[in-house]
Amino acid sequence: MKRTLRLVAVILALAVVLPAAARAQDEKQNTPPKGFTALFNGKDLAGWKGLVGNPKTRAAMSKEQLAEAQKTADQKMRDHWAAEEGVLVFDGKGDSICTAKDYGDFELYVDWKIEPKGDSGIYLRGTPQVQIWDPDGAAQNKVGSGGLFNNQKNPKDPLARADKPVREWNTFFIRMAGERVTIHLNGQLVVDNTVLENYWERDKPIYATGQIELQNHGNTLYFRNIYVRELVTAEQAEKIGESAPLKARAEPKSPRTVLAYTRAAGFVHSSIPHGAHAVDRLGRQTGAFKVVVSDDREMFAPDRLKEFDAVVLCNTTGNWLEPRKEDLEGKSPEEQQKLKDRTEVLKKSLVEFVRGGKGLAGFHSASDSNYNWPEFGDMIGGYFDGHPWHEKVAVKVEESSHPLLAVFQGQGFDVTDEIYQFKTPYSRDNLRVLLSLDASRFDVSKGKRQDKDFAVAWVHEYGQGRVFYSSLGHREEIYWNPKLLQFYLDGIQYALGDFAADATPSAKVK
Repeated sequence: MKRTLRLVAVILALAVVLPAAARAQDEKQNTPPKGFTALFNGKDLAGWKGLVGNPKTRAAMSKEQLAEAQKTADQKMRDHWAAEEGVLVFDGKGDSICTAKDYGDFELYVDWKIEPKGDSGIYLRGTPQVQIWDPDGAAQNKVGSGGLFNNQKNPKDPLARADKPVREWNTFFIRMAGERVTIHLNGQLVVDNTVLENYWERDKPIYATGQIELQNHGNTLYFRNIYVRELVTAEQAEKIGESAPLKARAEPKSPRTVLAYTRAAGFVHSSIPHGAHAVDRLGRQTGAFKVVVSDDREMFAPDRLKEFDAVVLCNTTGNWLEPRKEDLEGKSPEEQQKLKDRTEVLKKSLVEFVRGGKGLAGFHSASDSNYNWPEFGDMIGGYFDGHPWHEKVAVKVEESSHPLLAVFQGQGFDVTDEIYQFKTPYSRDNLRVLLSLDASRFDVSKGKRQDKDFAVAWVHEYGQGRVFYSSLGHREEIYWNPKLLQFYLDGIQYALGDFAADATPSAKVK
């Protein structure tokens, strides 16, 4: 009898605990991690709309035509998409569903589940697609999900098959920056910084902004935990595009490729994605160079770095070529030492790259890096020594006739940003200073340099290579300042060797 009573008590306890655990689990669904926003609230279709045409056909519609078509599409969405117990469910009979908002550069988490022979995808900026399908549903599916299915010139298949069995939940992590996409499926890398081609207009790069779409392919679909973190908003991307020049002032001597490197091992600036986006936009919009954006230190391996003509350091900080703490975790002492030894190989590779005739450009905190690597200090031109000012400052154009300063037409200007001062190896004996704080129009007494020499931008030669540096770029809006974007384009082209400009150190100029 006692055994029976104990059994009844256990059953009653489970009856209470299990539903409570299930409720707790449900409450965790559709709750975004820090820094992300939920695109699906788990309750209804708020924030979503029905699909109207494609980017090209929508652009051809009048405002009135688009509004009318959207009404019809929204009704079709409500008829075939629904929120059911925290899951976004598609019955297989309507059209794709789209975010009501457009996105520029972003990171995206999506949980998805399909039925046998299921087929779907995720459109990025309105462009197909990150593939979803049953890997056993057809011969072409065996590569697995996560590939860029419609690519023709760039890789289309995933690097690995990482799907879970049909009817189990899968998780995508997607990062889109510029025209390149990185995708992890269930924690495994399946697309590595690959160009997503413009399916709708093959002769053009992918659109800078657009909606995120969950694709209808005529079968039942399930989505949940859809979270986005905007790196560069659609509005910011449009500002950068509108402010960037349409034509380069120097003709490339040959096809150029630039590495925009974004790793911050110290302070992480919120403007890093904006700087990288601006570099990418400057290259694509003018045709002056192609851009690869990356924070992978292995890009500096000799066999990979040789693919580039210049490196642009976008607010890098700290010792950004050394292994990260997470890279060393779980490794044996021997493996850790190999990773540390690798750092010296990568350092040597960058020095030889620039010294051998290639280019280096740096924005803002590129000088707040690698204090224990003297050769880097010599390359970049000077080390950060504090930022006494984060306010509107007066900037002096050092030489009205210097070609890299043509955009300013000999006129100084005011700008609001975080302004650096520099220490050794900074010296006008080694650098051609282009911009500096104007002590005649702005009080520089907060600075600690006795000579009152507070440079803002410079160029110099390093071996056979060329270096351009500007300390402007802490604030995001620097990257949609038209004159500064032209200045940065000219500076990058100087580093590439396409823009002819005298780099004789300022102290030696008569």
